[in-house]
Amino acid sequence: MKHLLRVLIFLPVLALVSACAAPAAQEQMVAVQPAPVSTSNSLNGKIGSPIVTGGQETSPLWTSEISDSGFQTALEESLRQAGLLSSDGSMTLTAQLLDVEQPFGGFDLTVKTTVRYMLKNANGRIVYDKTIRAAHTSTVSDAFAGVKRLRLANEGSARANLALLIQDLKSLGARSSISALTS
Repeated sequence: MKHLLRVLIFLPVLALVSACAAPAAQEQMVAVQPAPVSTSNSLNGKIGSPIVTGGQETSPLWTSEISDSGFQTALEESLRQAGLLSSDGSMTLTAQLLDVEQPFGGFDLTVKTTVRYMLKNANGRIVYDKTIRAAHTSTVSDAFAGVKRLRLANEGSARANLALLIQDLKSLGARSSISALTS
């Protein structure tokens, strides 16, 4: 009887701890925008669909990762909400996920994303080239299961990274004339 009781207690605990890894959810990586850029911003509606490389697919038996397609969708939505994206945008934005630094374990999990962004005008001239590093920490109060905490930290780090990019692009467009960016 004691053995059966131990098994009945142990199985739910094991199920909580050994949950399968899930990829970072693209909708949770979108940078929240307080307001879109003004129509006078020279980058308003000028950026076409971005190109993303360097991401990794998630293996359910290992750890949560950030995929190219998930990050691209989050980047597109962040640009759209900021008023920078257009289906016929003349400028090309590339994002290369250089590193997604994840802890092996712990109670507080901090993920750091390093992404290189490059914006080229229609002539192929680079008008923005910057590597952005951002971090996010998820705690046990965010999620008990470590795999979920890691996914939340991935999403938060990507969201913070995209927020810094959008802030930079808004500033670039506000201080530069369209002719300075397109020539």
